[in-house]
Amino acid sequence: MVRTVYSPEYCLQYLEQYASKEPCVIGLILGQSTTARENVIHLARTPEEKASDTGSESSFGTSKEVDFNKTLLEISEAWVADHAKHVTRMLPGGMFVQGIFVTSDEDIFEDPNYFSKIKVILNHTYKVLSVNPLMYGNCPYLNERLVLHMSTRTKVLTCKSVEVGGGAKNTVIKPVEWKFLAKPQTWQRLDCYYEFDEVYPVIVKKNGISVKQQFQQILESAHRTIESSVLFIDGELKDGTEPLDQLIKKKKPKTAGKVQDAPKSMHVSLFVPFENSMPETVEYLECDGSIHFSGVVSSSIFMCPKATIGEAVTAVKQDIIRSLASRFTMHCDALIDDNLLPEEKVCFNEPPRRVLVPVGSLYLCDYLFPGEAPAEALLSVRELLDLQITESDVVCDVETPADTSEFDALDRDASSEELLATPQEASQFMYITGICFAMLVLVVSIIVHYYDSIVEVISRVITKFRG
Repeated sequence: MVRTVYSPEYCLQYLEQYASKEPCVIGLILGQSTTARENVIHLARTPEEKASDTGSESSFGTSKEVDFNKTLLEISEAWVADHAKHVTRMLPGGMFVQGIFVTSDEDIFEDPNYFSKIKVILNHTYKVLSVNPLMYGNCPYLNERLVLHMSTRTKVLTCKSVEVGGGAKNTVIKPVEWKFLAKPQTWQRLDCYYEFDEVYPVIVKKNGISVKQQFQQILESAHRTIESSVLFIDGELKDGTEPLDQLIKKKKPKTAGKVQDAPKSMHVSLFVPFENSMPETVEYLECDGSIHFSGVVSSSIFMCPKATIGEAVTAVKQDIIRSLASRFTMHCDALIDDNLLPEEKVCFNEPPRRVLVPVGSLYLCDYLFPGEAPAEALLSVRELLDLQITESDVVCDVETPADTSEFDALDRDASSEELLATPQEASQFMYITGICFAMLVLVVSIIVHYYDSIVEVISRVITKFRG
């Protein structure tokens, strides 16, 4: 059976636009794969490669543009992979970079040199996105990537799927039927708010530990918790095999013989079973400090109505973890000092907050650091997604900025710093308390063991004293 992919009609004009202007363009295919249907949501051209003034590794938004007329063979696979990594942070759960598109004069499927280059780009991108699996850069159940080609001469489209990640010399290639939809694809939105309020110990080993390493441990702990959780949709536990559109039909009330529109979004509640909320074993460790994470992660995903409830639940969990992984990575990259234990006894850090940006009939996301305006998101959308939106299109109220009043009050109170014991003082206090308790137990055990002899001696002393 031939694989079929559905795409918005504007993607055809998007490809024709570049095929008419430039000799070679490469970009990313963004979309969602479910058991019922495979949808493409957007095509995003990879920006022109940039070279750093200092000669270091190139990165988005930090360098000068060079050569605008590269051929496919001259395009850096590392640059395309870096583009895919940044775009993945902007995708909600359940959506992935499904492949690449190319507009060129050459037939990339017939020419062995060009097709070899395509395989190198796909496999390198797959490898880069596999470095952080909790970012969900690669679709967990799909090891094939789409390659869409438009000829700049004939404007003919050809799409095939190419196997990645296997390392086999004989790469599996399959034909794909690409269909453009005249009407916009309908999506079902699901919203979830996950409250994050946990305290994690900081244990500095002999070789030290960085902020990034500690955050990775926290992310893995959060991942285990979220994966073990149970999700309720609109307050009800649903069968994972049931399609979303059947649930939508049940939610449509009938009034005066007419069926009202389906709800614009469904609310998802996340519950952690009690037996999974406690650690399997309890360990008592000497800690050098602690990290307190507090806040609410906003999650908004968009699913094809034909998708199952189980696929929607998986997408919600992916979205929460991907959002946390994105924030942690961005926060660590922005730090000047990677030292986990600062000189101050209390240190406040605010990771970037999530905002939504429209792409067609759904929303992708971006992240703004404290003090950044919505205009900052326009730069990311323009460069990474090749879209032109206005500042008013950015939805900024899905997450509110952190309330720092409690921390500010603590920081102003000079006496509060004196009340905070250093890790060495805290461990010393625990150590001394342990010795006192042990001595008390020893005295009591001696008294119990020699109770009769002690009573006899005391009675003799009293008799002698009276005599």
